Amino acid sequence: MTPDEDPHPEAQAPGLTLHWSSVYQPAWDTTPEAYVEAHVVAWERTRRLLRADDTRLGMKAYLGVRHSDPSRWGLPGEPHAVFFLSVLLGARTLFLRTYPTVPAALATLRATHAQLAASILPGERQS
Repeated sequence: MTPDEDPHPEAQAPGLTLHWSSVYQPAWDTTPEAYVEAHVVAWERTRRLLRADDTRLGMKAYLGVRHSDPSRWGLPGEPHAVFFLSVLLGARTLFLRTYPTVPAALATLRATHAQLAASILPGERQS
């Protein structure tokens, strides 16, 4: 996949630019473990799959996959992988959350973007 391809047109919104990583695999949208198995993300590491920007709002967001091994920190639990979404407004982090699927993270990205656009650009019509 190339960064110019758009595997999720439903995530598009006015002013929001999506830049997909070349390592992103749409077929793995419900299986973050596939990125670990394919050695795209290493144990206890993260890998960015998407950067989203809206320069009008000063917003940027990152969607990625994270591997975690709780035993490394002396905690109970099995190693696992999850998708994450972080959203920033200027230099301020609004949130960092984990999701079981890419579509769930994209739904939050779209909703957050719409909410920010409505509050920062109230005169512009958002779709």
